[in-house]
Amino acid sequence: MTDQPPPSDNSRIDRLLDAIDLIKEDKRQEAYDILRALIQEDSNFEHAWLWMAVVVKSLDQAIVCLDNVLRVNPRNASAAGALYRLRQDEMAMEKRRERLRYARNLSFTLLWMLTIALLYAMLFTFFGNINLTGAT
Repeated sequence: MTDQPPPSDNSRIDRLLDAIDLIKEDKRQEAYDILRALIQEDSNFEHAWLWMAVVVKSLDQAIVCLDNVLRVNPRNASAAGALYRLRQDEMAMEKRRERLRYARNLSFTLLWMLTIALLYAMLFTFFGNINLTGAT
């Protein structure tokens, strides 16, 4: 590794502002490159992670970026709100899955209870017709 001094905060802020301007001009790839370099220099650069969530190509990547913002600053309301909105559909889907699991488990339980009841009914019907005293 090279012994380069860390870039000054002003330089990082200037590059972040450049990336934001590029995002506003819809030059996302160029902004992505700048933000990625900023994050590689300092993985705790909260604002770079926040803006990276805007330029990435998938929702999963945006969620990772927002998680990193909250890792650095758990009180970041913008990241928490955005993450909540992104995960809202996922949470609703999980609730639906939970209801389906409950219905499935209840159905299986009722099916087994019915099966056991029918087996007992058949058993008692079969042995009820047999004379156990040996008389004919």
